[in-house]
Formats: sequence, C-alpha cells, structure tokens
Amino acid sequence: PYKNVLVNDLVLDKFGQKMHKSRGNGINPFPLLEEYGADATRWFMLNASPVWVPLRFDIDGIKDVSSKFFGTLKNTYTFFQMYANADNIDPREYHIYYNDLEEIDKWLLSKYNRLIKKVNDSFKEYDLNKATQAITYFVNEDLSNWYIRRNRRRFWKSDADLSKKSVYQTTYEILCGLCKLIAPLAPFT
Repeated sequence: PYKNVLVNDLVLDKFGQKMHKSRGNGINPFPLLEEYGADATRWFMLNASPVWVPLRFDIDGIKDVSSKFFGTLKNTYTFFQMYANADNIDPREYHIYYNDLEEIDKWLLSKYNRLIKKVNDSFKEYDLNKATQAITYFVNEDLSNWYIRRNRRRFWKSDADLSKKSVYQTTYEILCGLCKLIAPLAPFT
C-alpha cells in the first residue's frame, strides 16, 4: 500500500526526558486532539524538529501552531470571505491576466510559486520540517503581514474595478493553493 514510511524518532517531554506513565510525564493524546485538533498536533510535531531527531513534545508548541499558523490562515480566509460576500464578488467568475495584476499581486504569486518549489523539494528529501516551516513563514509573513495588511484598501473600495478584482483573484488563488499544499500534512484543514 505504500513505498516509504517516515516515522518520528523518540518523542520526549519538553525537558528532553523519555516519556513514561510511571514518571508522570506521559501525555494522553486524545484530549489534545479534541482541544487543538489532529492537524495542529501533527503540524507541531513536523514543525518542531526533523523526524529523524528526537522530538521534545510541548503542549505550548501545539497552542502556538494552533494560533499562529492555523489561526492566521483561518483569519486570512475569514477576511477574504467576509469582503467577497459583502461585495458579492466570486473570483471564479472572472479572470484577470497576469500582466494586468498589480505589482504586489505578482510579488505574492512569485513568493507562492517559490514556496511550492521549496515544499516539493522538501517532500522529495522527506524533510517535512522544512516544508512546514516554509509554509508557516509564507502564511504569517508574506500572506498575512505583507499582502493582506497592505491591500486592505483594495478590499474596502466601493467600486469593483480591476484593482479590487485582482486582489480578490490573487487571494483566492493563494488560499486554494495553500489548502492543496498543506493537505498531505494537515488533511482535515
């Protein structure tokens, strides 16, 4: 059913000690999965260290991943959805050619295409740590902190001109692409 299997090295507690029920540092995973979800837990484990290095398991790390990565991604989607619904704009109903996009749209698409290459190369090397770190950086810095923040006025415009349609199309394309890119690592998202 598969050609390769990739498993974690030892999972240690946050202080680097082996986890044992008898020591009291073992963790029941089910409450964590219920509270933060399987995707946040998996993303933390892949993002915290390469799989061939013992993992220091820390619940605070899962909290960080849940808020700083998944929270940022969901907030970006919610921002996009809220304004697209308010403006009654569906980016699937039109196409703006690349040459007609604004420079910042082209910048984000370029960053996204570099991200795809880096993630694919990381997958080929079985280095999921590199992949999750690159995706996390892209979502937090390039997409949320740079692109969305600097383009709010384009979303807020009253008329649906070329600029406004471009920002919607670019954001939609990136969000759909990110969902596909993270699917092997976070399939429930």
